[in-house]
Amino acid sequence: MRSTGLALAAASLTIAAPVAAEEAPPRDYTAVSAATAPVAEAYFQAYTSRDWDALEGLLADNATFRDPTATLVFGGVESVGREAMMERFRLGYAGITHMEFTPFRQIVSGDVALAEGALHWGLDLGEGHTVDSVTPMVIVLTLADGKVVEHRDYVDYAPFLAAVRKARAAG
Repeated sequence: MRSTGLALAAASLTIAAPVAAEEAPPRDYTAVSAATAPVAEAYFQAYTSRDWDALEGLLADNATFRDPTATLVFGGVESVGREAMMERFRLGYAGITHMEFTPFRQIVSGDVALAEGALHWGLDLGEGHTVDSVTPMVIVLTLADGKVVEHRDYVDYAPFLAAVRKARAAG
């Protein structure tokens, strides 16, 4: 029975493929990847150096930002629209004292770009407490029409939280 279900699913995909191809002409993977790479690189550079003016020019009006891994640390972290994203970055990141990203791997695949690396950053917690940590991080961008439409961060916040605990215990 299971093999029959798989065969039917495969047959459905085979039949649907020509229909899907007729609806939208295929895009050239190599060309789309080549167009994505410089925009993504400029965005990664602007984001990790906190060059908000440069970053803003790379965003689509309807762009979104989300860090689902930050929910337990900072609460819900999501911005919808370029203006909301820029407010988050300009105001929400104001307490960051420094931010340097060391990439281990970067992948551009069609209209998606990914950077995996280590983020060395500091945060002013207020009341004389500043923390410094190095956190593993993955940044995923999706582009459309030469602009970033989706930005996702995935961060291992454990080193940051350990640094916060240490700073608070010391002071």
